[in-house]
Amino acid sequence: MIVTDGELEIMCFAQPLNYLEENELLETIYCLDVSDLVKSELSEYRIEKLDDNFSYSFLGQLIDKRDEKVRVGGLLLELDYNIPGDINKGDFISFNCQRLDIY
Repeated sequence: MIVTDGELEIMCFAQPLNYLEENELLETIYCLDVSDLVKSELSEYRIEKLDDNFSYSFLGQLIDKRDEKVRVGGLLLELDYNIPGDINKGDFISFNCQRLDIY
């Protein structure tokens, strides 16, 4: 399933798919197998598609450290990763993930 905020877009795994085309996604998108997470000096949103089907590299803003939530443009992601202690709410981070899921 393709999810977009009108500018950025990603392909997510969804099984079962409970949305119709043009529906607004209200839930977070789950990032599985997160790796290479670091604090970024850049303050911008960026998505880069990697080689595997659902894998991406992201640059976004940490909005909830306890629940590992990151905003990338108009998309809200939840990471399966414990955010390191030197990264705080409001910081921009970059990371990779192997799969994006919608439940």
